[in-house]
Amino acid sequence: MSQSSHPSSNRPSSENVQRRCILVCQNRSCVGGGSEAVLAALQTTAPEGVLISASACLGQCAAGPTVQVNPDNVWYCRVKPEDATDITEQHLRGDRPVERLLHPRFHPRFDATNYS
Repeated sequence: MSQSSHPSSNRPSSENVQRRCILVCQNRSCVGGGSEAVLAALQTTAPEGVLISASACLGQCAAGPTVQVNPDNVWYCRVKPEDATDITEQHLRGDRPVERLLHPRFHPRFDATNYS
């Protein structure tokens, strides 16, 4: 699958933004869920220094469209184009993952050590 990134000249400035790579699944079920529009929205909103790339299957077909943010190893599921602004502002600029989009398989809210 080919990589895709938006030209940096049209992207928002990157003051104090960590370099990251965002993978947006472009496999069959994710595309059927609108991942092409998610990819385009992230390419438009992400600041300079953040690579936005189309990806082959990320293996989370039932939870797509799927987005992975590296090196943070953050997985988002059921992402919609309108979520791109929250991902950009909260995660990429604010260094706080967007909790409502976190994939529960990779980011469980509770584990056995947290129960009282």
